[in-house]
Amino acid sequence: MRVFIAIEFDDEMKKYLAQRQADVKKNSARGNFTGRENFHLTLRFIGEANREEIHRIKAAINGTAEAVESFGVKLGALGEFPRNRKKIIWIGISEGHRDLKELFEKLEANLEREGFLREEREFRPHITLGREIILNKDFQEVSKEIVIEGKSIRVESISLMESTRIHGVLHYVPIYRKKLK
Repeated sequence: MRVFIAIEFDDEMKKYLAQRQADVKKNSARGNFTGRENFHLTLRFIGEANREEIHRIKAAINGTAEAVESFGVKLGALGEFPRNRKKIIWIGISEGHRDLKELFEKLEANLEREGFLREEREFRPHITLGREIILNKDFQEVSKEIVIEGKSIRVESISLMESTRIHGVLHYVPIYRKKLK
């Protein structure tokens, strides 16, 4: 099964993210937009994992959750990862970076103890609104038009998510969730 570790959001936050995503859609010729139910913040992408690896991932999540207290973060500005003409459009985090980084580092250390290689890419916390987006105008113009409120998110747990297709539609399904201390 294909899995990743994430911070999930409540329905109110998902509704807000969907509203900002609709603003991006209005400024787009096309794109592959994240389903409202799939909004999350990825802590670590794992990829394909078997039953024994899932057990070890859960152990790493448990060790991390027992060592980290819940904390808050705030939404930041609209951002992009350019991919030629197509872009990944996301919302960043404006506050809570230190706590998020601590959570990520503890998770990485626990995953490494469980036999997983450390992530090579820098941790850049963001919430993906869509991929392969072709904007109708320059990203800088769009990002000035779309105001992101600094809404607060309480990080109280981390989840192991399965990425699966159900009737051809991509779904991120929580298969394990652990509350932070």
